[in-house]
Amino acid sequence: MARAAGRLNQLWQDYGIYVLALLFTTVITIFLVNKHNAFNTRTYDFARFSQAIWNTLDGRFLISSIDGRSILGNHFSPYMALLSPLLWIWPDERVLFLVQAASVAAAGLLLALILRRKHTALAPWFLLAFFLNPAVQQITLFEFRRVVLALPFLALALYALAEKRRWLMLLALLLALLSKEDIGLFVFGVGIFLLIFQRDWRWGATMMILGLAWSVVVSLWIIPAFRTPGTEYPQLFYFDYLGNSYEEIAATLQRDPLILPRQLISLDRLSALWRIFLPLGLFLPFLGAEWLLIALPALLLLLLSGDAEIYGLLKWYPATILPVFFAATAVGIGQFQLSKAHWLTVWLLLAALLGYWLYSPLPGGKQYEADLYQVTDHDRLVLAMIEEVPQGASVATQPHYVPHLAQREHLYHYPWIKIGRENIDYFLLDPQSSPYPFSVDEITAEINSFLADPTFTPIAEADSIYLFQRGGAGEPTFSSGAVAEEAIQLQSFAIAVEDGSGIYRPLDQLPLILNPGQRFRVSLYWQALAASEAERTVSLRAADGTGWLFAQHDGLPALGSKPTSWWQTGQQVRDVHYLTLAPDTPAGPLSLNMLLYDTFSQELISWQDGQEVQHLAEIEVRP
Repeated sequence: MARAAGRLNQLWQDYGIYVLALLFTTVITIFLVNKHNAFNTRTYDFARFSQAIWNTLDGRFLISSIDGRSILGNHFSPYMALLSPLLWIWPDERVLFLVQAASVAAAGLLLALILRRKHTALAPWFLLAFFLNPAVQQITLFEFRRVVLALPFLALALYALAEKRRWLMLLALLLALLSKEDIGLFVFGVGIFLLIFQRDWRWGATMMILGLAWSVVVSLWIIPAFRTPGTEYPQLFYFDYLGNSYEEIAATLQRDPLILPRQLISLDRLSALWRIFLPLGLFLPFLGAEWLLIALPALLLLLLSGDAEIYGLLKWYPATILPVFFAATAVGIGQFQLSKAHWLTVWLLLAALLGYWLYSPLPGGKQYEADLYQVTDHDRLVLAMIEEVPQGASVATQPHYVPHLAQREHLYHYPWIKIGRENIDYFLLDPQSSPYPFSVDEITAEINSFLADPTFTPIAEADSIYLFQRGGAGEPTFSSGAVAEEAIQLQSFAIAVEDGSGIYRPLDQLPLILNPGQRFRVSLYWQALAASEAERTVSLRAADGTGWLFAQHDGLPALGSKPTSWWQTGQQVRDVHYLTLAPDTPAGPLSLNMLLYDTFSQELISWQDGQEVQHLAEIEVRP
């Protein structure tokens, strides 16, 4: 028994860190994919990044059509282009979630190796505390972010620094600099550390100059070059309490030199630091206090921001400082003999568990939001509708759906379409999803407008989700030609039936075969032969031979958006009606009929043939 326990302990020491890293990568990837499939990823971050990486494969270097320019116009992150081969190997935007989870796992592994140099047995437990840390989970789970991709390179630089491998450190920092411009502050911090605590003037001065020069050059010249000429670094608005330009900021600091110290000692900022240091065991990072100097420039910049999420160290913003805090903790614990280091690691684990309970966004933590990761039936229908969009088509859709359509050259957040709405092939719209910048009523009106326009084909519909195609062959229709009052003509009609998955499928032949309780959609294609001031209501009815009704829908044309009194000569309107067959409908034949009546007097309107009822189709009800 003792031998088996010893063998297990040895396996844990040798391979535990790799098992934990694999487990973390798997779990986080699953959560990120579920979050994406529940449509809780964002247009102006993940969708832009995903599309830009995909566009790079076709020679459009990090270009996103969503905002009409390179993503380098907001932050300098050319490293993202190196991920494009992954989308060639696995053409699915969700592979980027795997990259992010693996990047954070790799960072944890490298930081654990710092402690492993001194205490091999403690490294797996240290890494477990890293993965349990709520801030680590927060930056990984929020969404695919540029700065998070830098974590393994920052961790490698810290590991190389601990090992005194300067060239490896430089290589890692150069790669990290390609992820985001503010990594320059991290490099500057490394230089200060080398200069002050390791008396390495050559490397220290080099790193300070490199970090500072990179931050200044990229912010002042390179990023603005990818934007509208004459614009400044776009992230200045995070410090708008100081001013809206470099000149205004300088003037504010000259006028009120104490404004920055006042910002740093605010209660919100102290609370943010408490939330970061509590899961780290409060004092443990200070055991390697000299290493904290590396994070100081980046931490000060975060805390001096006027944005509550940045100075609150929320979302992905602590990404550049967390590796330093863990490296300082690893170095500090490693300075003690194994017996004391053991208890310090126990304290770290207990603090991580407490922090997990208080702040974790994963199950068991108080910040866990299950709805973010729960894929509903409505979500599954949207995913099915997205599959209906051809790969090479241009698409405009609402913000939560844009990220799922990123692998195409022309993709837009509706209604902001830079190439013009007339050049878009497909529109995916849903009043149940975020309608921004519209209200729910406004997006509903937009959908009704599409439904009423015969030049758009409703390719698919389910649970109020609509996929429209501009032009195209149109949906299958059946001819009619019926005329009423010499003013309006029913040219044709189309029928679609809701299948078991909730998607309306168009019919290309009759009779209409239905089950009791089944829903179906009838689209009437009208043409105005003459202008009319009369208001007419359309009534669609499914009746048996005795006239007993088993389904009925009455309404003004086009769901009320195109009343007949508005029609002008030559105007064409698609008029959509939804009917549900009564659940107790007996098996047998029914007739689908249409009537017109005066909206105000309710008087029936006769058709040109003198009949008041226009027969459209036969219905067969299955038992």
